[in-house]
Amino acid sequence: MDFILALLVLVLVTRLAGEAFHRMRQSPMIGEVLAGILLGPAVLAFINPDPATVLGSALAVIASLGVYFLVLAAAMEMGSEGLKSALKEGTVIVAATEFIFPFALGYALGQGLGLNFVGSLFLGTGLAVTALPVSIRIFMDLKLLQTKLGRAVIAVAMVNDILAFALLGIIVALQGAAAASPVDGILLSTGKILIFLAAILAISRGLRLPSKRHGGRPYLAVALEKLRTSEAPFAIAILITLGLGALAELAGLHFVIGVFYGGLLLTPLSLGGGHYMRVLSTTRGVGFGFLAPVFFAVVGLKVSFGVTNWPLVILVCAAAFFGKVVGGLIGGALAGFRGRTLAALGVGLNARGMMELLLAEIGLATGLIGPELYSAIVIMTLVTTLSTPLLLRVILNIWKDEAVESAGLPATDLDREPQPRG
Repeated sequence: MDFILALLVLVLVTRLAGEAFHRMRQSPMIGEVLAGILLGPAVLAFINPDPATVLGSALAVIASLGVYFLVLAAAMEMGSEGLKSALKEGTVIVAATEFIFPFALGYALGQGLGLNFVGSLFLGTGLAVTALPVSIRIFMDLKLLQTKLGRAVIAVAMVNDILAFALLGIIVALQGAAAASPVDGILLSTGKILIFLAAILAISRGLRLPSKRHGGRPYLAVALEKLRTSEAPFAIAILITLGLGALAELAGLHFVIGVFYGGLLLTPLSLGGGHYMRVLSTTRGVGFGFLAPVFFAVVGLKVSFGVTNWPLVILVCAAAFFGKVVGGLIGGALAGFRGRTLAALGVGLNARGMMELLLAEIGLATGLIGPELYSAIVIMTLVTTLSTPLLLRVILNIWKDEAVESAGLPATDLDREPQPRG
C-alpha cells in the first residue's frame, strides 16, 4: 500500500477511535491502539507494519517522531521543578522497590521456564520496565501530570527505563560474549551512563548560565531574542532535545531518556516566557494532533494473536501484573502514599508499551528468548498498556469528586498544585 494512503487511513481511524473513547470518558490512547489492531495483521490486515517493507519502515519513523513529541511536551509541562518535587516526595524508594520486585519475580519465572542465566536476566528486565511514553500519555489524558501521583509515576518510569536499558546492554554483551568478562560489561554500561548524566548536568548549567549584561537572564533566552525568524526558538528546542536523544543512544539508553531530560531544561526562564509558550503549543499540536496517535496505532499494528501456548501467556501476564503492582504498593507505602492514591500508584506503574516491544524484539533477535515467549511478552504488553488507564479510571472515579472533576477544579486528594517553573 502507498505510504500516504496508509498514513491517511491510520490518522483518520485513530482520531475517530480516540474521540469515541474520550466521549466514553476513557483514555483516547485505548482507541488508538485498538484502531491499530483493527487495521493490522491481527484483524483486517489492511496495513502491514513489517519493518522489512518500505511502508513498515516509514511508519516506524513516524512512530518514533510521535514518541519524541509526546515525551517532549510532557517534560516541558512537568519542568525540572516537578521532577525535583517528585524526588523529594520519596519516588527514589518507589523506583527501587518496584524495579527490584518484578525483576526478581521475572528472573525466578525464567528459571522456572528453563531459561539460562542470561535469558532469565532478560525476562526479569522485561517485567521490570515501565514505558515512559505510555505513562506520560495516560496521565496527560487524565489531566494528572502535575499531581503528586503523576509526578511520582513519571519519575519512577524514567528511572526504570534507565536501569532497564543499562541492564539490557550488559545482558546483550554477555549473550554475545562482546565483553571479556561480566565485570567488563557492567563497567562499560555504567561508565556510559555516568558520562551521559554528567553531560546532562553540564548542559543544564550551560542553558541556565546568566548574562550579567542582560540583567542576569540566561544567554539562551537572550540569543533567541536576537534571531530574526519566528520559527527559530522551536528549531533550537528541537536541536537541543534531539542532541540529548542522540547522546542517550550513544550511552546505550533509549532516546526518550535524553529527550525527556532535554524537555525539562526548556523552561520559561531558559527560553523566555513568550518563546516557551509558543514552543510548547507547537509541540503539543504536532504531537497530539498527528504523531502521537500514529505511535499508539503502530503499537496496535504490531499485535498478533497467532499464539498456541496460552498457559505461558497467562503466566507471563500474571507475573507482570503481580510484580509491578505489588512492587509499587510496597514502595509507595514506604514513601508515604496511602489509601486509593497508593492503589493508583501501583496500577499506574504497570503499563509497558513500546519500550517492552523494543526489548522483546531485541531479545528475539539475539536469541535470548524464543518465539513463544516473545509472543507472550507482546500480548502482556498489550494487556498491561490497555488495562492501566481503565483501572486508573475506575480507582479515580471511586474517590474523585465528580462535581470537582466536571468543573475541572483540583481535587485535594490528588495534591494538584501549580508547579513553580524556571
